[in-house]
Amino acid sequence: MTPAERARKSHAVALQRIAAVGQNTIAGEIGVSPPTVSRFVSEDLERACQVLASAGLKVVPVDRICVDQAMYQAMVTIATGALSSPEAIQKLVWED
Repeated sequence: MTPAERARKSHAVALQRIAAVGQNTIAGEIGVSPPTVSRFVSEDLERACQVLASAGLKVVPVDRICVDQAMYQAMVTIATGALSSPEAIQKLVWED
């Protein structure tokens, strides 16, 4: 994914989350007025997402766990091997 694509995705995620949480709530959390948050969202958020993406960063929800791409690929390889046959899956089931 290019930095521009990552920035667009981050911007969309941020807008959705800001709408879900509410600008008034965010303003209260960070100690600014709701119009200040509104101005930031309309004037600066997209550019902030571009800066983050160009720096190799991305926006993810706080309840997500991020892992290195090599670690992810290793986990996929292990899971694929472990779950490739009914016998392998049955070995994962513990019986009392």
